[in-house]
Amino acid sequence: MGLSATIGCRLRGAGLIIAVETLPPRQELARRFGADVIVDHTRCDPVAGIMELTDGHGVDAAIEALGSRRTGEAAFRVTKPGGRISNVGYHREDLEPLEIPLEPFSYGMSDKQVYTRLNRGGCDWLNRLFLLMRTGKVDPTPMTTHEFRFDEIVKAFRMMEFKEDGIIKPLIHFD
Repeated sequence: MGLSATIGCRLRGAGLIIAVETLPPRQELARRFGADVIVDHTRCDPVAGIMELTDGHGVDAAIEALGSRRTGEAAFRVTKPGGRISNVGYHREDLEPLEIPLEPFSYGMSDKQVYTRLNRGGCDWLNRLFLLMRTGKVDPTPMTTHEFRFDEIVKAFRMMEFKEDGIIKPLIHFD
């Protein structure tokens, strides 16, 4: 999700794209897809790192793509007043309610906008994606690191869940 969000930010003309990523192959892909700066959360606190990169102002928009309470809270902390937070991560591991940290939310006075959405799907949405690929604006193939037959789909999803063998995205063959 994060790599796709990076592509979307580039296509929408973001001035500075900051990606939070630890694994070197994913860092390289994030750069390839448009990230200007990579913050590695194993080397520094990502909130502090992002605030330093923005001279303490925060970002105009943050995308939470992992689906964790920790990253959701971090998105609020790094977004400046009047900014936008988009939650596209799938929160299935931690079933506790997501909490909005009150201080970075300025106790409700920060005018931060929060967007959440499931994949809308549908023909129009898919046709837009396919057009971006056909016109060369988006090439998803660098994300495809493994290939599987359809009868191996459970293995592919398990590998994605546990990020085994450097997997980023699998290509499933239906033949």
